[in-house]
Amino acid sequence: MKEKGKKMRPKEYRIKELLRKKGLDGAIVSSPENFHYVTGFGGHQHTVSRQPGFTLAVMRADDKVPTHLTTMDFEAATFRIKAAGLNFVVDPYDTWVGLKTWDEIAHGAVVPDKTAMESSMDKLVQFMKACDLANKKVGVELDYLPVPYYQSLTEKFPEAEFVDLSDLFVYARSVKQPDEIEMFRKLCRIADHGFTEVSKIAKIGVSERELVQCFREDVIKSGFCAPSSWSMFSTGPSSARLTLPGDGVVKDGDVVKFDAGVNAEFDFYTTDTSRAWIIGNGDPALLKLKDRLYEGQRRMIAAAKPGLPINELYHTAYDYVKEMFPCYRRGHQGHSISMGPATAEAPYINASETRPLEAGMILAMEVPCYIDGVNGFNIEDMVLITEDGCEVLTPNTPHYL
Repeated sequence: MKEKGKKMRPKEYRIKELLRKKGLDGAIVSSPENFHYVTGFGGHQHTVSRQPGFTLAVMRADDKVPTHLTTMDFEAATFRIKAAGLNFVVDPYDTWVGLKTWDEIAHGAVVPDKTAMESSMDKLVQFMKACDLANKKVGVELDYLPVPYYQSLTEKFPEAEFVDLSDLFVYARSVKQPDEIEMFRKLCRIADHGFTEVSKIAKIGVSERELVQCFREDVIKSGFCAPSSWSMFSTGPSSARLTLPGDGVVKDGDVVKFDAGVNAEFDFYTTDTSRAWIIGNGDPALLKLKDRLYEGQRRMIAAAKPGLPINELYHTAYDYVKEMFPCYRRGHQGHSISMGPATAEAPYINASETRPLEAGMILAMEVPCYIDGVNGFNIEDMVLITEDGCEVLTPNTPHYL
C-alpha cells in the first residue's frame, strides 16, 4: 500500500526566534534543505543543482515582516501555489526558459521584451532593501556557500555584517516539530519494513546484491520515499570496511551487516538504521561481542529521557562494552538526524557533549565494532525522545535471526 504524506509546515517562526536570541536582524537562506525547513517546500532546480541563488529566502527576524522568496520564473507559479495562505512574498527572477503568454501563442500578440533580465542577485539586492537589512547584522550559511558567492555578497552589501548561522539551523532541526515527527514515523516504518524483508532472506549463499535489491524494491513500493543511495549491505570481511554492496556472498559463520536508510526525496528528511546478524556457526568470540554490543545499545535506549546529559548516554553504552572488551574504542555512539544530504549531524552522542536530551529529539543510537579484515557489527535504531522517556521508531526488524 502506498504511503501518502501531508504538506510540511514552515519552520520560519523557529528560525526567527533563534535569530532574535542571537542578536541577528535577519538571514539569507541559501541551501535547499534549509530553504525547505523555513518554507515547508523546496525549489526543484535548486535541489537538483545545489547552486546558491537558484532559490533563496531573505527573512527579517521581526515576525511582522514577510519573508521574501525568489526562484526561476519557470517555477514561480509552483511557489505561489505552495505559498498560498502563508506570509511569503514570491518574486521570481528571469531565466533562459522564455515563458510565453497564451495571447502571444494563440493570437500573435506582441509583448515587448524586458530591457534587462533580472537575476537572482538583483532580487536579493531588492529583498535586502525591502527587509531593511542592507546595513544590518545578517546570518548566512557559510557551510553551504562557495567562497566566490560569499565574496559577491560582501561586495554587494559592504555595510552589512555577515554572521555564520550554519550551526543555528542544525540546532533548530535537532528538536523536531509534530509534523516532522510524523514524517519520521512514516519513513522509519517504511525502512523498518524493508529491513524486515531483508531479514527473511539473509542466509548462507545469498549475495550482497540480493540483500540490497530486496530492500530497494520493498522501499520503492511505498510510493513515499526512496532508498538512500549510500545504503551498505555487506557480509564477512566486507562488513568490516566502508563499502557499497559488491560481489560478496554469505558464508557459514559470516556476519551480515547493513547500515542503510531511506530519503523523503524533495522533503530532505532521511533515516539511518543498522543490524548485524551472525549466520550459521559463528565463532564464539563473535557471538560474545554481538551480545555485548546489543546489550550496550539496549541500555542506552533504556536510559534515554529528557534532561539526561548526552555524554552520560554515551558512557552508558561505551563503558559497558569496554568493560568486557578493553580494546574497544569509539568516538561516538550515535547522532542527531534530520534533513539530508548529511545523515549524521549534531548533537553527537559523545564524551564531550553536555547538552541534555530534549523531547522531540530523534537520534540514531548505534553501538558498532569493526574487526579489520574479518567481520563488522553495527547495532543502530532511530529513537524519538518523548516527554517521559523514548520510543524506538525502528522496532520490528529483529536484532537476532
